Amino acid sequence: MTPLVCSVALPLPSPHPYRYRIPTALADRVRRGARVVVPVRGGEMVGIVLECGDGSVEGLKPVYAAPDAEPLLREPLLALAQWVARYYAAPIGLALRAALPAALWGRSRLVAELRVPRATPGGASREVIAALERAGGRTTGAALAKKLRRPVWDTLQRLARAGVVALEVEPPDLGPAAGRARTLTLTRSLPSLLERDRVFGRAARQRAAYEAIDGLGGEVELAHLTGQLGFAPAVLRALVERGVARFGERQALRDPFRDVAVASPADLTAAQRDAVRALHGLGAGETALLFGVTGSGKTVVYLEALRDEVAQGRGAIVLVPEIALTPQTVARVRGVFGDSVSVLHSGLSDGERADAWRALASGRRRVVVGARSAVFAPVANLGAIVVDEEHDASYK
Repeated sequence: MTPLVCSVALPLPSPHPYRYRIPTALADRVRRGARVVVPVRGGEMVGIVLECGDGSVEGLKPVYAAPDAEPLLREPLLALAQWVARYYAAPIGLALRAALPAALWGRSRLVAELRVPRATPGGASREVIAALERAGGRTTGAALAKKLRRPVWDTLQRLARAGVVALEVEPPDLGPAAGRARTLTLTRSLPSLLERDRVFGRAARQRAAYEAIDGLGGEVELAHLTGQLGFAPAVLRALVERGVARFGERQALRDPFRDVAVASPADLTAAQRDAVRALHGLGAGETALLFGVTGSGKTVVYLEALRDEVAQGRGAIVLVPEIALTPQTVARVRGVFGDSVSVLHSGLSDGERADAWRALASGRRRVVVGARSAVFAPVANLGAIVVDEEHDASYK
């Protein structure tokens, strides 16, 4: 049975979620974890759906729009935010506001556009059409409601079903687009050493490039391969000519650390290898303390342990104090994981933070380095969390 009512958490200090009616046209999009645009106090706000179900719709305002084809918040992150709200006796809307980048709470606007000029329905519909014509044929639902001094959603829905107006949701502004980035994607799997020997022969740099791309998930931006990893363009073209890779494009991410030089992975000492083996032996939910004097190589140990997690298709969160979140720190992590790393910290623009968040949620990037708020990062298939400098007061 199609649910009729949903409860929505808004980024407000309210102890309870708000209830809204689910229009039939949005029933397939309004689901737990999805963003919705709803009327609040004469305006519109973005909220997160907590539950959908049956119930009386009398007196309930409708959901205006659902901008995401799939729920933005997956169950683990949504459950974490609800636990935070219970544990700290905080409103669920504020817990969710801490978990989502500000740009994703942007006030998406419902826009109505007149498609059939001089239509002549009666009553409330005539007033809405006249107001649309005075506005030049296109304006927001909020502007119409303010002009007419009454709700207009139901009227706009009727006019949309009749083909008189078209309704759309304009997403919040996330800043200037980052453009496109050229990539190199592997097209042929060479799982055995024998196959790689046969394909590459004495072309050691081509083989090294192939193995670097394979270790970073099979698709890497050319700028990273040439700038950070040091492969010549001719080597990359040779991979394409051999039929083991192809050039492509994807949306570039806004990343202020993208040009940071990558540090080479360090060689492990015997003691560090013992520590890595101990970490690999931990079961799900178990913790371990890495203790050592400054410069003893604790970072090398946990990065090597995380390498195994990522190799098995899992992700990782590395928390560091804000003061320690420097290009040097990022360079060390990217020396192991390449451009599979996102960075989250307070100095990012809204657009940069939103890009990093979406890249992690989609699985395009699997490791995040950030200050304490990065604990809410939507890392797909999370395998491990590292709290570096755990004694630092900023975590408290």
